[in-house]
Amino acid sequence: MTAPRSDDPSRSDGPSATREAWLRAVRGVILKANPNATDEEFDEAFARQLVSTTEDGLQIQPLFDSSQSIDVGLPGFAPFVRSTHVAPAPWEVRQRVWPTIEGSTAVGELESGATGVLLELPADVDAAEMERLLAGVYLELAPISLATPDGDDGTAAASLLAGAWDAASIASDDRRGTLGVDPIGAWGRSGGTYDLDAGWGRIAALVDELGDSAPNARVVVADGTVWHESGATDAQELGWNIAAACHVVRALTAAGVSLERAVEAIEFRWAATADQFETIAKFRAARRLWSRVGEIAGLVPEARGSYHHADASRVMMTRYDPWVNALRSTVACFAAGMGGADAVSILPHDGLITEGGTSLGRRIARNTQNVLQMESNLARVIDPAGGSWYVEQLTDQLATAAWTELRRIEAAGGIVAAVLAGGVHTSLAEARAARCRRIAVRNQALTGLTEFPDIGETPPPPEPEPSVLEHTVFEPLRLQRASAPFERQRARADRFAATTGTRPVVFLATLGTPAQFTARATFAKNLFEAAGIGTEAGPPTDFADSGAAVACLCSSDPVYGQLAAAAADELRAAGAERIYVAGRKLDIAGVDEEVGVGSDILDVLTRTLDAMQVGDYEVAQ
Repeated sequence: MTAPRSDDPSRSDGPSATREAWLRAVRGVILKANPNATDEEFDEAFARQLVSTTEDGLQIQPLFDSSQSIDVGLPGFAPFVRSTHVAPAPWEVRQRVWPTIEGSTAVGELESGATGVLLELPADVDAAEMERLLAGVYLELAPISLATPDGDDGTAAASLLAGAWDAASIASDDRRGTLGVDPIGAWGRSGGTYDLDAGWGRIAALVDELGDSAPNARVVVADGTVWHESGATDAQELGWNIAAACHVVRALTAAGVSLERAVEAIEFRWAATADQFETIAKFRAARRLWSRVGEIAGLVPEARGSYHHADASRVMMTRYDPWVNALRSTVACFAAGMGGADAVSILPHDGLITEGGTSLGRRIARNTQNVLQMESNLARVIDPAGGSWYVEQLTDQLATAAWTELRRIEAAGGIVAAVLAGGVHTSLAEARAARCRRIAVRNQALTGLTEFPDIGETPPPPEPEPSVLEHTVFEPLRLQRASAPFERQRARADRFAATTGTRPVVFLATLGTPAQFTARATFAKNLFEAAGIGTEAGPPTDFADSGAAVACLCSSDPVYGQLAAAAADELRAAGAERIYVAGRKLDIAGVDEEVGVGSDILDVLTRTLDAMQVGDYEVAQ
């Protein structure tokens, strides 16, 4: 080996950087205008400018160092934070198949690059239909997983798949996949109309039967997307879904299934989102949490492993500018793979526009995984995020928060009792409200909708109205998409444009030179177009010919001080019914409202459409 030259810049003969030196440098930057600030003032400025907070209140620091290193063991060994495998292994590319959608077939997906399929079965599936769906599939090679409609626990469909394996004489060790039995999910999504207690006997019988005839398949799904789609934070999703899995294990063992077999029968499903690092941490934390449950239950270390399916979040998907969904799903898939997911499913980017998506949408979803896995070689490294002080800290924080939530649920009598008592719904409502607030003030961006909207795109068709469930015990746990509140306002403007032939318009009254007004005019244009409201820009004298009834002043603060009050009077005299100004803390006479960074733009846009007498949107019947 050649020794490094004395002038090699990679050598570090000088003193090592310290955290204290870094903090001094940071202080000099963020308190440049206040060099005599106290330590308390520095701490406040540091937290405000450099520390971010997750939905669960976890603090993300700007810098993590070796003092925050955490020992998480080795891949393949308890607590399995790093992986349940001792060597790198590709995740299953589990592509969804919609039997009622032309061109969506199991054999077609497998021939095109999927390594497993997830069949979205209708409620009335029978043996003949199952045989048709699996026609041409080499059942000894491809893992088959099942999903059934809301309110169906999946036991009937699971029996049909077991029968298909028998009919094809598939060896027991070659029967792989997840049979999709989901009693907690069926109960939650049906609002309690599914009889949870009545199903445990047949589920236990199925687990025992398939434990012998299909030992490499998993029977039961502990589906965290039930909670995620209803608004749960990551820690809540983890804590509640682990609690649901505990309920399943208790019920199966009470019905005569051994503890080891009950645990082996479970597959966990988690939502993977475009929040890359939180998704990585979620899958690492999930394995640690279940390993701890197994330890408490008395399982030997090697029996505390678990199998995890990543399902790209539907909460993050938008109906407007759906191409952005492909980017969101790519990040979600990447994060799930880096977090050690055993199987990953991605929805077509246009799946909210057309049921099952288009052929191109399904192809993009499938090939996203193939490119990440086979061309980017992401599956060739085990736990690639491991050793990152930030990821290890985030994993630890998230696991701790989820464990606290799990203990709270268990103290309340378990997940079923907690739902029936209303505590889960209260927590969901609070989490949804907080998320809606972040999006409304644009602390959480929805690209293509709240940021950089494409007002000229073809509007999506009306969204189908959710089915009405009768005789429910509690409010059903249903999908609550993050973009829905904004999309409702955008749909109002789209319907208005389709009815009248023209979009509602806000006039951007520009003051001063382009250098003075362009930044805020661009801000205002982006803001109003988030609700499908068009904009016209020009000096206040052009307002009368614009046909608009609402105006927004746009310029710099110094120009506002000189010209804004007179411009507002001119606009009002020309017929402006409502006048905004782009900026905050300006206090300009004649202006109805200020809009700027931190404004609740969802509220602003809703009231703007109201002022324009734009009617409410309609949903498909």
